Amino acid sequence: MVYSKSQLKKMFLKVLYEVQYGKMKGHSRGIDSIVNSWMNKYYGIKMSREEIQLTMEAIQELKISGLIVKDATQPSDVFQLLTAKGKEIVEKQRDPEIYDLQLEQIIKNDRLLSKCLSNFNDDDFETAIFSAYKLVEEEVRTKAMLGVDDYGVVLMTKALHPDTGKLKIPTCHLSQEQEGVYNLFKGSIAFFKNPSSHRTVNYNDRMVTMKIIALAELLLQTLSTAVMRS
Repeated sequence: MVYSKSQLKKMFLKVLYEVQYGKMKGHSRGIDSIVNSWMNKYYGIKMSREEIQLTMEAIQELKISGLIVKDATQPSDVFQLLTAKGKEIVEKQRDPEIYDLQLEQIIKNDRLLSKCLSNFNDDDFETAIFSAYKLVEEEVRTKAMLGVDDYGVVLMTKALHPDTGKLKIPTCHLSQEQEGVYNLFKGSIAFFKNPSSHRTVNYNDRMVTMKIIALAELLLQTLSTAVMRS
């Protein structure tokens, strides 16, 4: 069996966890020791040179993802510790690959990023999502020249309703298409913004949060093409 980089990431984190907290506590936390000895011992395997090299690449990505960090009590960079997030990932058996994905790699709208990146990086996914869709709401209000008393689903209706809305999307050639845009905006605000206005919504999935914010970017891009209905 040849291990993939994704598998080797999980294996390295698990062994570092055992060395730092578990049944291998007291063993060296040096990367060389873990990769060349403790991973083989823990999993009962013999990694090939290619797998060892791939593990070193995986370790670099784990550093970038903020899952491991240099042990400040040691003089050399080879000594690593799990961060709180890295420890949580091991304990909850989550996929470290997801933490290689950064929001700014996916979202290119600078204003949207400024609204939600900090909360996203702090794993405050509810606030990140709420902020993203609050921006969508504000942009719709501005584009349609509506007042601050217009918000939520009512705002989307006044702005984008296929028959009475103040805005239309030029690429919509049929009323059903404009209705689709209206329903997309209305449903997104109702489902992703409104609940957090009234109660705590426990978003806990990093990947799902990325997808929800990516939808907000798509809405903003669509809105940028809107024109006032004559």
